Amino acid sequence: MAARGTDQLTAARMAAEGQLPSRIAGSLGARMQTLLPSGAARHYHEARRLILRHTLLSDAVLALLAAVVSTPWLATTHPGAGSWLLQACLLVPLAWRRRYPDGVFAALCVVALIQWLAGIVLVADLSLLVALSTLATYRPRRTALIAAVVLEIGAVMASVRWSLAGSWLRSLVFLSGLIAAALLLGVSLRARRALVASLTERAERLEQERDQRAMIAAAAERTRIAREMHDVIGHQLAVIVSLAEGAAAKLVTDPPRAAAAIASVADVGRQALGEARGLLGVLRADGTSDCLEPQPGLARLADLVAQARTTGLQATLVCAGETAGLPADVELAVYRIAQEAITNTLKHAIDPETVAIRVTVGDTGIDIAVTDDGRPAPGPASSRGLRPDRRAPARPAQAGAAGHGLTGMRERARACGGSVTAGREGGGWAVRAHLPRVAR
Repeated sequence: MAARGTDQLTAARMAAEGQLPSRIAGSLGARMQTLLPSGAARHYHEARRLILRHTLLSDAVLALLAAVVSTPWLATTHPGAGSWLLQACLLVPLAWRRRYPDGVFAALCVVALIQWLAGIVLVADLSLLVALSTLATYRPRRTALIAAVVLEIGAVMASVRWSLAGSWLRSLVFLSGLIAAALLLGVSLRARRALVASLTERAERLEQERDQRAMIAAAAERTRIAREMHDVIGHQLAVIVSLAEGAAAKLVTDPPRAAAAIASVADVGRQALGEARGLLGVLRADGTSDCLEPQPGLARLADLVAQARTTGLQATLVCAGETAGLPADVELAVYRIAQEAITNTLKHAIDPETVAIRVTVGDTGIDIAVTDDGRPAPGPASSRGLRPDRRAPARPAQAGAAGHGLTGMRERARACGGSVTAGREGGGWAVRAHLPRVAR
């Protein structure tokens, strides 16, 4: 199959160069592949590539073949040196017919005029037809028509002088037919060559567009994976950090509470590990995973609140409205937005006591509100421990630290056709989102 495809591509290039009609070029590769033995087919492919790569050599071979055909006539009718010189002047320029079609045609016309003046009939005059066909293939149609008119004048002159077909009229009709055939062949090859070029350009453009779409899709997928990793792992790590710092603060003064916090760290760590394995399993090359689970939705919000309570926050959840029938991607967006809002409370707020989640499902959309009562951190990020009776003193934020939580929430909302706003509200921080019931 690969050899057949290579052969058909080579045939298309030959059609573009004017060497083969397009229909023959489209089927020659497949036919030769089936007719020739494997060794002969390999030599055939190599010869074709050589012809396409070395146009001067292939045209020189064409001139040599024309000489082989013309020589017997010349040897029997005009053995003089002048005749041999004229034949050489008619055939040798064919080696450059595709490189310099205009110059070759003009040179052959001059040689043919000298031949007419000398009164010598040569079979090598067929080179004029080859030159006309080549000119019609590689030059504009107007140039080809002018060349055909020049040859037609030469045909009239030759018919009047020699009457090759028995009478000058028959000779003129015969030579005019040959000129018309050569012109039509060149015009046809030019049209097919232009068609192949346009198809090649279109294929290249489609390939570029495909590559661009692949790059855009890959960038979007990387963004989606990064957002999932941030939401899934970032929340769990924020809880682990908060519990660990609280346990460290209470390790001497309240060992039982410190032990309970450490146990909670282990539970949250195992949960984070399981979710990480599930997420990474989706990215495996074979697309399989040993621990695939359904994506979280509204039913998992209670677990999210319970996990927040283990850090000492007074977390509450209120769901109002009919939640049945919501699309899975909308429920996932609600869950991730609430999860990221709680994570931001744990990471960035100072001394928060409460966090409240309220989900209101209406006929046309879903409203999510996550509010806390924490003071703003002095920097972009701040780590905290447990709540007042378990918490370690808040540490200042690291300079230059910047998160992607709010950006990720907005991207999720936009993907569903909704929006997210966030800002100070009532001394704390509030994240509010609106999503349509049906994602767009």
